[in-house]
Amino acid sequence: MMTDAVKISVIIPNLHSPIVDRTIQSVLAQESAHPFEVIVVGMDKFGLVEKFDQVRVVETPSPVGAAEARNLGIQHAQGEWLLFIDSDCIAQPGWMQAFIDAFKEGWQVVGGGVKTPEEPFWLLVYNLSMFHGNLASDKSRETMFLPTLNLGVHRAVINQVGLMDEGLLRGQDVDWTARMKLSGYKLLFKPSAVIEHLPVRKDLKALRKYNYRSGYYMIRVRHKYPAIFHMPTIMKQPYFFRLFGPLVAVATTLKIIWRTQEVRQHLKILPYIYLQKLSWCRGAADSLEALKTHDAQT
Repeated sequence: MMTDAVKISVIIPNLHSPIVDRTIQSVLAQESAHPFEVIVVGMDKFGLVEKFDQVRVVETPSPVGAAEARNLGIQHAQGEWLLFIDSDCIAQPGWMQAFIDAFKEGWQVVGGGVKTPEEPFWLLVYNLSMFHGNLASDKSRETMFLPTLNLGVHRAVINQVGLMDEGLLRGQDVDWTARMKLSGYKLLFKPSAVIEHLPVRKDLKALRKYNYRSGYYMIRVRHKYPAIFHMPTIMKQPYFFRLFGPLVAVATTLKIIWRTQEVRQHLKILPYIYLQKLSWCRGAADSLEALKTHDAQT
Protein backbone atom coordinates (compact mmCIF):
# COMPACT_ATOMS: atom_id res chain seq x y z
CA MET A 1 0.00 0.00 0.00
CA MET A 2 1.07 3.63 -0.42
CA THR A 3 -0.46 6.84 0.85
CA ASP A 4 0.63 10.46 1.24
CA ALA A 5 1.84 9.68 4.77
CA VAL A 6 4.53 7.13 3.92
CA LYS A 7 6.24 5.67 6.99
CA ILE A 8 8.29 2.91 5.35
CA SER A 9 10.16 2.92 2.03
CA VAL A 10 11.15 -0.44 0.54
CA ILE A 11 14.05 -0.04 -1.91
CA ILE A 12 14.79 -2.70 -4.53
CA PRO A 13 17.87 -2.34 -6.77
CA ASN A 14 17.22 -4.13 -10.05
CA LEU A 15 19.32 -4.98 -13.08
CA HIS A 16 17.12 -7.11 -15.33
CA SER A 17 16.19 -9.60 -12.62
CA PRO A 18 13.96 -12.35 -14.05
CA ILE A 19 12.11 -12.66 -10.73
CA VAL A 20 11.79 -9.01 -9.64
CA ASP A 21 8.01 -9.32 -10.06
CA ARG A 22 8.02 -12.04 -7.40
CA THR A 23 10.10 -9.79 -5.17
CA ILE A 24 7.63 -6.92 -5.58
CA GLN A 25 4.62 -9.13 -5.03
CA SER A 26 6.12 -10.56 -1.84
CA VAL A 27 6.61 -7.03 -0.49
CA LEU A 28 3.16 -5.79 -1.49
CA ALA A 29 1.65 -8.83 0.25
CA GLN A 30 3.14 -7.81 3.61
CA GLU A 31 0.67 -6.90 6.34
CA SER A 32 1.52 -3.59 8.00
CA ALA A 33 -0.37 -0.99 9.97
CA HIS A 34 2.10 1.57 8.62
CA PRO A 35 1.78 3.09 5.12
CA PHE A 36 4.65 1.99 2.90
CA GLU A 37 5.97 2.59 -0.58
CA VAL A 38 7.97 0.34 -2.91
CA ILE A 39 10.74 1.86 -5.05
CA VAL A 40 12.51 -0.11 -7.78
CA VAL A 41 15.74 1.39 -9.12
CA GLY A 42 17.60 0.33 -12.25
CA MET A 43 16.74 -1.41 -15.50
CA ASP A 44 14.07 -3.97 -16.37
CA LYS A 45 14.40 -5.45 -19.87
CA PHE A 46 11.75 -8.08 -19.10
CA GLY A 47 9.07 -5.48 -18.36
CA LEU A 48 8.19 -7.11 -15.04
CA VAL A 49 8.07 -3.95 -12.92
CA GLU A 50 5.59 -2.07 -15.09
CA LYS A 51 2.87 -4.55 -14.13
CA PHE A 52 2.64 -2.92 -10.69
CA ASP A 53 0.93 0.48 -10.60
CA GLN A 54 1.71 0.79 -6.88
CA VAL A 55 5.47 0.80 -7.46
CA ARG A 56 7.58 3.91 -7.94
CA VAL A 57 10.18 3.29 -10.65
CA VAL A 58 13.51 5.10 -10.83
CA GLU A 59 14.81 3.99 -14.22
CA THR A 60 18.48 4.50 -15.01
CA PRO A 61 19.59 5.13 -18.61
CA SER A 62 22.43 2.64 -18.27
CA PRO A 63 23.38 -0.11 -15.83
CA VAL A 64 24.47 1.08 -12.37
CA GLY A 65 26.02 -0.76 -9.48
CA ALA A 66 24.01 -1.95 -6.51
CA ALA A 67 25.39 0.79 -4.24
CA GLU A 68 24.44 3.55 -6.70
CA ALA A 69 20.99 2.03 -7.17
CA ARG A 70 20.40 1.95 -3.42
CA ASN A 71 21.66 5.52 -3.07
CA LEU A 72 19.22 6.66 -5.75
CA GLY A 73 16.45 4.84 -3.91
CA ILE A 74 17.37 6.59 -0.67
CA GLN A 75 17.27 9.97 -2.39
CA HIS A 76 13.78 9.30 -3.78
CA ALA A 77 12.37 7.67 -0.64
CA GLN A 78 9.76 9.42 1.48
CA GLY A 79 9.81 7.07 4.46
CA GLU A 80 11.30 7.39 7.91
CA TRP A 81 12.29 3.72 7.92
CA LEU A 82 14.11 2.35 4.88
CA LEU A 83 14.01 -1.37 4.08
CA PHE A 84 16.37 -2.84 1.48
CA ILE A 85 15.69 -6.10 -0.32
CA ASP A 86 17.42 -7.39 -3.45
CA SER A 87 15.60 -8.22 -6.68
CA ASP A 88 16.50 -11.91 -6.36
CA CYS A 89 14.93 -12.20 -2.91
CA ILE A 90 11.41 -13.15 -1.82
CA ALA A 91 10.13 -11.57 1.40
CA GLN A 92 8.49 -14.17 3.61
CA PRO A 93 5.26 -13.56 5.59
CA GLY A 94 5.95 -11.34 8.60
CA TRP A 95 9.11 -9.90 7.05
CA MET A 96 8.12 -6.26 7.32
CA GLN A 97 6.49 -6.64 10.74
CA ALA A 98 9.70 -8.12 12.15
CA PHE A 99 11.56 -4.96 11.13
CA ILE A 100 8.78 -2.75 12.55
CA ASP A 101 8.94 -4.60 15.88
CA ALA A 102 12.71 -4.09 16.06
CA PHE A 103 12.42 -0.39 15.23
CA LYS A 104 9.77 0.02 17.94
CA GLU A 105 12.18 -1.58 20.41
CA GLY A 106 14.66 1.21 19.63
CA TRP A 107 16.95 -0.49 17.11
CA GLN A 108 17.89 1.73 14.17
CA VAL A 109 19.92 -0.74 12.09
CA VAL A 110 18.45 -4.22 11.65
CA GLY A 111 19.40 -7.10 9.37
CA GLY A 112 17.12 -10.01 8.56
CA GLY A 113 17.66 -13.73 8.02
CA VAL A 114 18.44 -15.51 4.75
CA LYS A 115 16.56 -18.65 3.78
CA THR A 116 17.92 -20.92 1.06
CA PRO A 117 16.29 -23.73 -0.92
CA GLU A 118 18.18 -27.01 -0.96
CA GLU A 119 18.01 -27.18 -4.75
CA PRO A 120 19.66 -26.30 -7.03
CA PHE A 121 22.82 -27.56 -5.36
CA TRP A 122 25.09 -24.64 -6.29
CA LEU A 123 22.60 -22.15 -4.87
CA LEU A 124 22.62 -24.02 -1.56
CA VAL A 125 26.44 -24.00 -1.57
CA TYR A 126 26.55 -20.27 -2.30
CA ASN A 127 23.98 -19.18 0.27
CA LEU A 128 25.36 -21.26 3.13
CA SER A 129 28.97 -20.26 2.46
CA MET A 130 28.26 -16.57 1.84
CA PHE A 131 25.59 -15.88 4.49
CA HIS A 132 26.64 -18.13 7.34
CA GLY A 133 25.88 -16.16 10.49
CA ASN A 134 23.00 -14.38 8.78
CA LEU A 135 20.76 -17.35 8.07
CA ALA A 136 17.15 -17.54 9.17
CA SER A 137 18.15 -20.52 11.34
CA ASP A 138 20.78 -18.49 13.25
CA LYS A 139 20.15 -16.79 16.59
CA SER A 140 19.29 -13.13 17.11
CA ARG A 141 22.28 -11.09 18.25
CA GLU A 142 24.02 -7.75 18.13
CA THR A 143 26.63 -7.73 15.37
CA MET A 144 29.41 -5.64 13.83
CA PHE A 145 28.16 -5.43 10.22
CA LEU A 146 25.25 -6.61 8.06
CA PRO A 147 24.49 -7.40 4.39
CA THR A 148 22.13 -5.11 2.46
CA LEU A 149 20.14 -7.79 0.66
CA ASN A 150 17.86 -7.77 3.73
CA LEU A 151 18.39 -4.65 5.81
CA GLY A 152 16.39 -2.00 7.65
CA VAL A 153 17.86 1.41 8.51
CA HIS A 154 16.32 4.49 10.11
CA ARG A 155 16.76 7.61 8.00
CA ALA A 156 18.52 9.44 10.86
CA VAL A 157 21.37 6.91 10.64
CA ILE A 158 21.91 7.59 6.94
CA ASN A 159 21.75 11.32 7.54
CA GLN A 160 24.69 10.90 9.92
CA VAL A 161 26.92 8.34 8.15
CA GLY A 162 26.12 9.26 4.54
CA LEU A 163 25.32 7.14 1.50
CA MET A 164 26.96 3.92 0.32
CA ASP A 165 30.42 3.96 -1.25
CA GLU A 166 29.76 3.62 -4.98
CA GLY A 167 33.44 3.03 -5.68
CA LEU A 168 33.32 -0.45 -4.15
CA LEU A 169 32.11 -3.20 -6.48
CA ARG A 170 31.86 -5.65 -3.58
CA GLY A 171 31.61 -5.19 0.17
CA GLN A 172 29.68 -1.90 -0.01
CA ASP A 173 27.23 -3.20 2.58
CA VAL A 174 29.96 -4.21 5.03
CA ASP A 175 31.64 -0.83 4.55
CA TRP A 176 28.34 1.02 5.08
CA THR A 177 27.16 -0.86 8.17
CA ALA A 178 30.68 -0.82 9.67
CA ARG A 179 30.53 2.98 9.42
CA MET A 180 27.21 2.85 11.26
CA LYS A 181 28.75 0.71 13.99
CA LEU A 182 31.72 3.05 14.37
CA SER A 183 29.33 6.02 14.55
CA GLY A 184 27.85 4.56 17.72
CA TYR A 185 24.82 2.67 16.40
CA LYS A 186 24.05 -0.84 17.57
CA LEU A 187 23.37 -3.36 14.81
CA LEU A 188 20.79 -6.09 15.36
CA PHE A 189 20.60 -9.33 13.43
CA LYS A 190 16.94 -10.41 13.60
CA PRO A 191 16.50 -13.79 11.86
CA SER A 192 12.68 -13.62 11.90
CA ALA A 193 12.77 -10.93 9.17
CA VAL A 194 13.19 -13.63 6.53
CA ILE A 195 13.87 -13.46 2.82
CA GLU A 196 14.45 -16.40 0.49
CA HIS A 197 17.52 -15.73 -1.64
CA LEU A 198 17.31 -17.01 -5.22
CA PRO A 199 20.26 -15.70 -7.27
CA VAL A 200 21.38 -17.58 -10.37
CA ARG A 201 24.40 -19.65 -9.40
CA LYS A 202 25.05 -22.27 -12.08
CA ASP A 203 28.35 -23.95 -11.25
CA LEU A 204 31.48 -23.98 -9.11
CA LYS A 205 33.41 -21.84 -11.61
CA ALA A 206 30.86 -19.03 -11.24
CA LEU A 207 30.97 -19.29 -7.45
CA ARG A 208 34.76 -19.13 -7.37
CA LYS A 209 34.78 -16.11 -9.67
CA TYR A 210 32.29 -14.34 -7.41
CA ASN A 211 34.35 -15.14 -4.31
CA TYR A 212 37.55 -13.95 -6.01
CA ARG A 213 35.92 -10.56 -6.60
CA SER A 214 34.62 -10.55 -3.05
CA GLY A 215 38.10 -11.14 -1.67
CA TYR A 216 39.56 -8.49 -3.97
CA TYR A 217 37.37 -5.74 -2.51
CA MET A 218 36.61 -7.06 0.97
CA ILE A 219 40.26 -7.21 2.02
CA ARG A 220 40.38 -3.44 1.49
CA VAL A 221 37.25 -2.93 3.57
CA ARG A 222 38.64 -5.12 6.33
CA HIS A 223 41.89 -3.16 6.55
CA LYS A 224 39.95 0.11 6.41
CA TYR A 225 38.22 -0.69 9.73
CA PRO A 226 40.79 -2.28 12.08
CA ALA A 227 38.59 -1.56 15.12
CA ILE A 228 36.03 -3.99 13.74
CA PHE A 229 38.05 -6.63 11.88
CA HIS A 230 41.29 -6.70 13.94
CA MET A 231 43.46 -7.67 10.97
CA PRO A 232 47.12 -8.32 11.92
CA THR A 233 49.69 -6.25 10.03
CA ILE A 234 51.07 -9.34 8.31
CA MET A 235 47.70 -9.80 6.60
CA LYS A 236 48.30 -6.55 4.72
CA GLN A 237 51.03 -8.30 2.75
CA PRO A 238 50.05 -10.11 -0.48
CA TYR A 239 52.53 -12.91 0.19
CA PHE A 240 50.55 -13.90 3.30
CA PHE A 241 47.50 -14.91 1.27
CA ARG A 242 49.64 -16.43 -1.50
CA LEU A 243 51.58 -18.64 0.91
CA PHE A 244 48.98 -19.34 3.56
CA GLY A 245 45.78 -19.07 1.52
CA PRO A 246 45.08 -22.83 1.78
CA LEU A 247 45.43 -22.68 5.58
CA VAL A 248 43.23 -19.57 5.80
CA ALA A 249 40.61 -21.31 3.65
CA VAL A 250 40.71 -24.42 5.85
CA ALA A 251 40.41 -22.34 9.04
CA THR A 252 37.50 -20.35 7.62
CA THR A 253 35.72 -23.51 6.49
CA LEU A 254 36.15 -25.11 9.92
CA LYS A 255 34.81 -21.96 11.57
CA ILE A 256 31.74 -22.06 9.34
CA ILE A 257 31.16 -25.71 10.24
CA TRP A 258 31.46 -24.98 13.93
CA ARG A 259 29.14 -21.97 13.92
CA THR A 260 26.50 -22.98 11.38
CA GLN A 261 24.03 -25.78 12.00
CA GLU A 262 22.71 -25.77 8.43
CA VAL A 263 26.19 -26.37 7.08
CA ARG A 264 26.60 -29.35 9.41
CA GLN A 265 23.36 -30.70 7.95
CA HIS A 266 24.83 -30.55 4.44
CA LEU A 267 28.38 -31.84 4.87
CA LYS A 268 28.69 -32.66 1.16
CA ILE A 269 29.12 -28.94 0.41
CA LEU A 270 32.27 -28.57 2.53
CA PRO A 271 34.84 -29.10 -0.26
CA TYR A 272 33.10 -26.42 -2.29
CA ILE A 273 33.06 -23.98 0.60
CA TYR A 274 36.82 -24.52 0.93
CA LEU A 275 37.39 -23.87 -2.79
CA GLN A 276 35.37 -20.67 -2.61
CA LYS A 277 37.36 -19.41 0.35
CA LEU A 278 40.57 -20.29 -1.48
CA SER A 279 39.39 -18.09 -4.35
CA TRP A 280 38.66 -15.34 -1.83
CA CYS A 281 42.27 -15.53 -0.64
CA ARG A 282 43.54 -15.29 -4.23
CA GLY A 283 41.43 -12.19 -4.74
CA ALA A 284 42.75 -10.68 -1.51
CA ALA A 285 46.37 -11.36 -2.53
CA ASP A 286 45.90 -9.77 -5.96
CA SER A 287 44.17 -6.76 -4.42
CA LEU A 288 46.98 -6.18 -1.92
CA GLU A 289 49.54 -6.59 -4.70
CA ALA A 290 47.73 -3.97 -6.78
CA LEU A 291 47.68 -1.57 -3.84
CA LYS A 292 51.38 -2.16 -3.19
CA THR A 293 52.20 -1.44 -6.85
CA HIS A 294 50.06 1.68 -6.82
CA ASP A 295 51.73 2.99 -3.65
CA ALA A 296 55.18 2.35 -5.16
CA GLN A 297 54.27 4.43 -8.22
CA THR A 298 52.90 7.41 -6.29
